[in-house]
Amino acid sequence: MSFDYYVAVRRDKWPTAQEVQDALERLSYPVSLESPSAEPFSVSVNLSVVFEGRPVALEANVEKATEIDDGDTLWGYIAQCSASNFLISNGDYFLTLTFRSDADQIRAGLYLAAAMILSFDGYGFENQFESHGGTEFAQQLATEAADVAAFETP
Repeated sequence: MSFDYYVAVRRDKWPTAQEVQDALERLSYPVSLESPSAEPFSVSVNLSVVFEGRPVALEANVEKATEIDDGDTLWGYIAQCSASNFLISNGDYFLTLTFRSDADQIRAGLYLAAAMILSFDGYGFENQFESHGGTEFAQQLATEAADVAAFETP
């Protein structure tokens, strides 16, 4: 079983990998990019991070939004759901994070999603319960990520 989180960021605010790293540090989140660069933040399939001192591979992807006006496409559907709070246009960026069952992967990914929303005026969306939002949503993600007990197996 897997679930996805999406973060939309307007194309004029899309960060470099180093800016993402700086945001994670500024927010004091316990995750860092393995090799931040001055290039635009980009990932396809796996993103290597260090979470609480351990290497973690996040299943992630960065894509440009297309077909925003078509509600039958994923980006169009998300754009419709967020329309009253956040305008998504063709050419804006989406960070997609896919989580499976690894607690470190989920927690690190939630922190990354929160940082993207808070630091680059992004908008988050998760498809399991169709919850979405800006700052409050990001704060909820960070709170969930910090709740170690919630990820412990009985």
